[in-house]
Amino acid sequence: METDIANRRKSRRLRVLKDGKIVIHNNWSIVDCCVKDWSETGARLKCEDQLAVPNEFKLFLPSDNSIREARVVWRREDYLGVVFTSPAKPAPPRKW
Repeated sequence: METDIANRRKSRRLRVLKDGKIVIHNNWSIVDCCVKDWSETGARLKCEDQLAVPNEFKLFLPSDNSIREARVVWRREDYLGVVFTSPAKPAPPRKW
């Protein structure tokens, strides 16, 4: 099954290990996550509290100060597969 998923991807995923923040509720709440795989079109996130994560959210990456919109396409245990629904933008000033 994993091979079928890999064949459907539009771009190649690279293994990474980056801290991320899932931004929800109009920027009022965050859920910490770890980015495990990354491509131009999506990512695999590890998130211990994935029940708090809605199907659509913003993903903030502190390492490059970028933010983009994402949509969950699958959930398994502590992992989320997401597709990006907007290009990366510089993150606005934040309080978190």
